[in-house]
Amino acid sequence: MSFEVDSQTISDLELFGKDKSRTYIFELYNSCKTAGGRKVLHKLMRSPLNDLNQLKERVNAIRFCYDTNFELKINHSQFEYIEHYLRLNIAPLKNNFLDALLQNLSYKIKPSNHYYIIMLGVQNLLYLFTHLQKKIFEVETETLPLQIVSIFNQIETLTKNPKIKKYSGYKIKITPLQLGRLDNMFRKNLKDEIQEMLQSLYLLDVLISVANTAKNKNFTFPEYLEEEKPLLSISGLYHPLVENAVPYDFDTEEKNNLCFLTGPNMAGKSTFLKSLGLSVYLSHLGFPVPAKTYKTTVFNGIITTINLSDNIGKGYSHFYSEVKRVKETAQVIKDKKKVFVIFDELFRGTNVKDAFDASLLIILSFAKIQKSFFCISTHISEIANEIEHLDTVLYRYFNSKLENETPVYDYKITTGVCFDRLGLQIVKNEKIIEILKSVTETE
Repeated sequence: MSFEVDSQTISDLELFGKDKSRTYIFELYNSCKTAGGRKVLHKLMRSPLNDLNQLKERVNAIRFCYDTNFELKINHSQFEYIEHYLRLNIAPLKNNFLDALLQNLSYKIKPSNHYYIIMLGVQNLLYLFTHLQKKIFEVETETLPLQIVSIFNQIETLTKNPKIKKYSGYKIKITPLQLGRLDNMFRKNLKDEIQEMLQSLYLLDVLISVANTAKNKNFTFPEYLEEEKPLLSISGLYHPLVENAVPYDFDTEEKNNLCFLTGPNMAGKSTFLKSLGLSVYLSHLGFPVPAKTYKTTVFNGIITTINLSDNIGKGYSHFYSEVKRVKETAQVIKDKKKVFVIFDELFRGTNVKDAFDASLLIILSFAKIQKSFFCISTHISEIANEIEHLDTVLYRYFNSKLENETPVYDYKITTGVCFDRLGLQIVKNEKIIEILKSVTETE
């Protein structure tokens, strides 16, 4: 069973984007040295896992790079030369003495771009083989994670090849005859093996990149709980794109399957929901998480509804878009059984009475589904009075207070329900009525 995630969730969590004025989560983890590594990272970040063993293997592989400070002395241009060289759609150089000499002489008289690419490609491959052989030799191989072992084995199928090994030592000057023989070997005999090795190196580049992010940002590695019911135990959680973020602690018990979240406007509910949703997503990539400690059961999907808009193309109002989203979520839960669900302000697109009744109806239904976990925020705090008989619900809120008629927030998550109403005060503080009054006075 694959892990379920959709475009709305990816957008809510700001995982990827093209707006160069903003930072996205992908860029946070991307310090890859190769274009191929960047592509692999993008693919991995779009493919969360729900297999416990695969998650542990990835965590262990990243932790290996983290603990050993494992690095590759390679750069983007070196790999570009190698990739361009392997893509050449011309016959390999001649590999007998006379033809090799003539080819080299011809290049000196009338430089050829193809010959130049072959020289650079071969030289950079030899450097790469030598560097990899040295790096692997330096590593203690007795307790390596399985994913690292697989990568190293793929590399060593080439670095231990006797025909390549005799050229180890990238400072060796390559003769025209050697260039012809190496070109034949690399592009005619070992091309598939080299390309497979490059794919392994791209993955290694990703693991190193993610480990460096964890070290530079002081992220923690997730731990996975094997309980069937949803459980979370998190301390010091924060959103990595928020400056001076106030950390959150969030713990659930085995009986809990729903968090009822309240608080006034601008108190921090949406940021908390994004932080929580992002942490669940990252933990199912096997990536380090922005928190002090992080434990979670494994889910089969995550569905968030934080920045939902209407759909003009389909003729949907905002309210109907919300209804359709709840229906989509219900279908995912039916199919995947164990899903992490976030709704930021259920049914905000309709009148208060319908929003109250519809929210209560959905929350009561969610509360009966024991294998999934739901985090629901709302401004309709009175719903809490209607669900107080449920022992599966966690009540959390964000506090605020008025100082000189100005709302002040501490952005700390607290146990309980908040009944504060600050929306009107925020409107008054913006002096909107005064602006409108001045307009009428000048007419």
